[in-house]
Amino acid sequence: MLAGTVVVEIATRPAGGYCGRLLAVLGASVTRIALPPSVDCPVELTAAYESSLHDGKVSVDPRDERAVTEAVGRAALLIVDSRDDDASDGEISAMTERWLGVAGPEVSVVDIADHRDALVVGGPRVPATGLTAAAASGMAWCLGLPEREPLTLPFDVPEYLAGTEAAAAGALAVLLATAGFCGRRWDVTTTDVLSYYVGQIGANFLPYERPWRRDGPRATMSGGSYPAAMFPCRDGWISIMCRTPREYQGLVAAMGEPEWSTRPGFDDPRVVARLHADEVDPYLIGWTSVRSRDEVFAAGQKHGFPVAPVSTVAEAMAQEQFAHRGFFVTDEAGRTIPGSPYHLTRSATVSARRSAWPAAEIDSSATLAGLRVLDLSWVWSGPMVTAALRDLGAEVIKVEHRGRADPARLRGRAVRGGLPVDGPELEVTPYFNQMNHAKRSVAIDMGTEEGVELIRRLAAESDVVVENMRPGALARRGLGYADLSIDNPGLVMVSMSMLGQSGPLSGIRGYAPVMSGLAGLDSLVGYDTDTLIGTFNPALGDPNGAGHALVALLAGLVGRRRTGYGCHVDLAQVEALLSILRVPVLLQQDRGAVPVPANEHPRWSPHGIFAGKESDTWVAVAARTPRERATLESLTGGGNGHDHVETLSAWIATRNAGDTAEVLRAVGVPASEVAGFEAAIGGKRAFARGVGNVVSHPYLGEQSIVTVPWKLDGSSFPAAGPAPLLGADTGAVLDELLGLAPDTIAGLRDRKVIELGHDGA
Repeated sequence: MLAGTVVVEIATRPAGGYCGRLLAVLGASVTRIALPPSVDCPVELTAAYESSLHDGKVSVDPRDERAVTEAVGRAALLIVDSRDDDASDGEISAMTERWLGVAGPEVSVVDIADHRDALVVGGPRVPATGLTAAAASGMAWCLGLPEREPLTLPFDVPEYLAGTEAAAAGALAVLLATAGFCGRRWDVTTTDVLSYYVGQIGANFLPYERPWRRDGPRATMSGGSYPAAMFPCRDGWISIMCRTPREYQGLVAAMGEPEWSTRPGFDDPRVVARLHADEVDPYLIGWTSVRSRDEVFAAGQKHGFPVAPVSTVAEAMAQEQFAHRGFFVTDEAGRTIPGSPYHLTRSATVSARRSAWPAAEIDSSATLAGLRVLDLSWVWSGPMVTAALRDLGAEVIKVEHRGRADPARLRGRAVRGGLPVDGPELEVTPYFNQMNHAKRSVAIDMGTEEGVELIRRLAAESDVVVENMRPGALARRGLGYADLSIDNPGLVMVSMSMLGQSGPLSGIRGYAPVMSGLAGLDSLVGYDTDTLIGTFNPALGDPNGAGHALVALLAGLVGRRRTGYGCHVDLAQVEALLSILRVPVLLQQDRGAVPVPANEHPRWSPHGIFAGKESDTWVAVAARTPRERATLESLTGGGNGHDHVETLSAWIATRNAGDTAEVLRAVGVPASEVAGFEAAIGGKRAFARGVGNVVSHPYLGEQSIVTVPWKLDGSSFPAAGPAPLLGADTGAVLDELLGLAPDTIAGLRDRKVIELGHDGA
């Protein structure tokens, strides 16, 4: 897909390294300047880490100035993560600046930093790490126990998430270069990426007057629909997450229809989440704790509720599903490493259809204007991909139907001042408004033959199709890639299921925490092995999967531009999570187990989150070098080692958290106050960085929407409008794209094949 693209990677962090890794997996020729890594990995495993992350790349010694200059001079795309800040007291940043000066004016640069406070790249440099980015973004605020310090995401997970988004920006830069739009600077920061993820899942909280806070191993108030948590079994932990009444009733049936479930209000999972979660949890714990994980998993399969074991990394690596797909591969040293989460299929013939993209002149605020996307996805991961494409200027047509509405429309009415917002039940959900902003809605019943034919014809007029249904669901209706590519061989279609389109577990259902449980991530987030927290509040499986899907989708468009062939991307979202757990996979093989690190780091100290003077205020601090540690010692009067951590903790405990973070950053020490949702999404920094913007919805009124987190030449990509009302664009789209006459459209409506916007108003 990216064959012929020459990429040079100048990176010390996993962010830049993983960005280059994904581009290499998709066919780019990647040369890395072999700089020393700044990584959450034991020193003795550094070589193994580099082998895992840089498999398939060509390495150049940074001391060979001539070789570096030649490599940069050949590049079409530069990936950089060490220009603003490094873990070498500025030495590598200075080298990076020098090498950037060698690049020609036509070269695009993806410039990654952990944190920036303004849109001006080249402004004041902010010392930062994945720890401080997690704090500043609101991510850390929601992880942990309410009475204890917040937790970060371990093993550089924030860096890998930023690297995935940077790879998508890089693939888009390559695509735009095929149309002569070159020499641009793409700005990606870890804080922005995490705020983007927090802002999306947060649409399930504050608009309902639910708090966004640490609540142990579950989503706060179950994220709106009970349950969403980890529960103990005889042999470990199990994740259960029901998002619809049908799934909740399946769980109740598996439990034998207990007496408590017949009480008023206990039949509605949304009411249970808001009012009765603490009461019902003990019943559910009592049921799971006397069963094995396999028994609860089997009950989920039988009764149709999403459930998965919280796997250890060892259990995840041994899963037969991954062996079936050939996901894990062996490096030159014989170690097992994550391979590609993509299975790619090229179309059989070259496309004769002419796309409306690119326009004669590309608009930097709408780079994909003219691209048409058919959105057959729902809930989060798929709609997040298509929302990003819409932010970038594409036309997105969402196919949906009242009879089986997108569960994102079923999260319940927003609440204002304690009262539900008025309006049609399916139109008053802030989460749907976030995930589907500015799209067009076409209401078609794909359960009818006529509906299927309409969708096939729409796909024939589209550049991209995105779907995240269970494997085989579309193919059984004649809407799989094999069917759609017959009429449109230039189609780029992305199928993003939990575990891939084939294999013994491919058919299981689930949401993000089911993914993170299967991948082993939730067994690593906690205070220790006995006090696991998992990732239920941020639900990382979906946005991580969306980021990986977007990279491949944009790369597929590059391939189509260059060859005329379309392609199918079969993405396994659990494999995408395992792909960012590279160090845990190595630790498992080297030590036979993976620790739960909490906020500690194997190379840097201090590295943690410390309580401020006011209640529930916190400061994240990381010292990476002797100079940074000496600076801390001079401020706090502390000594070396553990004594210094205790002294730093005592020093911060007497001060305002926000002021303390500013003082530390001013002297060059990575630090950040742990931000709550409001500050992370609507605060001064978020405003300056263009994290989101306000749109006006006909029923919800004004709502802040977060958008794709990359910046292009100092500008962000604001949302163009609110989500559509169900079926609002049915008539217009069928007229514009398929040329259907008014009486034909009326007949389809009368036969209930389609629905027009005013039908359900």
